Amino acid sequence: MKKTNFYGLAAFVALSLGVSFSSCTTKVDPNAGKIDPSTIATSDLVAYFPFNGTGNDSITGLTPTAKPGVTYVTGRRGMAFKGADNAYFLYNLPTGSKLKTLKAFSVAMWLNEPQIPNEQSPVPIIMQIGNDDDYFWGNLTLTQDRMGSASAPIDSLNLKAVFHSQTAVWQNQFVNFPNPALQASKWIHLIFEYNNVTSSFNVYVNGVLLTGVLASKWTPRYADVAPATGVQPPFGDMVFNKANTLVFGGWLTKILQNPPATDTWMGWFNGTMDELRIYDRALTGTEAKNLYDAEVTQLNK
Repeated sequence: MKKTNFYGLAAFVALSLGVSFSSCTTKVDPNAGKIDPSTIATSDLVAYFPFNGTGNDSITGLTPTAKPGVTYVTGRRGMAFKGADNAYFLYNLPTGSKLKTLKAFSVAMWLNEPQIPNEQSPVPIIMQIGNDDDYFWGNLTLTQDRMGSASAPIDSLNLKAVFHSQTAVWQNQFVNFPNPALQASKWIHLIFEYNNVTSSFNVYVNGVLLTGVLASKWTPRYADVAPATGVQPPFGDMVFNKANTLVFGGWLTKILQNPPATDTWMGWFNGTMDELRIYDRALTGTEAKNLYDAEVTQLNK
């Protein structure tokens, strides 16, 4: 009778099962599910301020020339800029800085800002690329306006963007964008942008495009009144005027103007912001969503 080598058979079965099991093993993600947000529209990212204990720009190495009163708190990723009265970052833009020649833009950030509920409360500047001929509105500005609009109920923010073209008749474009999605005193991911090709302004909150009746008034943007005949001219490229400074947290009328403005309604940024990125074009809807999704993978636990 033929004898069976059970030891050899057992070894063969074990080896076969081992090969089978190893071939079904799930690969480990070396990034642990995290995505670097700076991989989104990388070639168009011209400035990135992580605010992780400094005010430095990680793209060009730009550093603040003045930073009185600024403190840091736990942010969405690492630390974050915490505003306060008389606290700000001021930068001198060097020759060749792409921030001086933006034709279009997207500004993305995490923002946590208390509401301004009444007419007596001061209005803060969140950020501004300055204009040496106009410390008031500058070349590109994000500020927070007062409440009182049905479009921005009591628990949300009323934000305002201003952007400039020296060659337009309507040089400063003002866009208020109150919306219930802009929750007050909560972290939101905000992208506001201008597309010079379509002359359109858009806002994304947590990766979602704001739409509705108010949003329909944001675009298109025009350079002048409609002529008697012909087409109303679109705003087109932004053309900055003497863009030499960048500021976070305060009005340049209070910081650089001589003598400084004493208007009580000009307030300081008292909120928190983090992971601020500036692009030299408008992001697409897909890019805005991808950026938000990438940011979410980086959040502090």
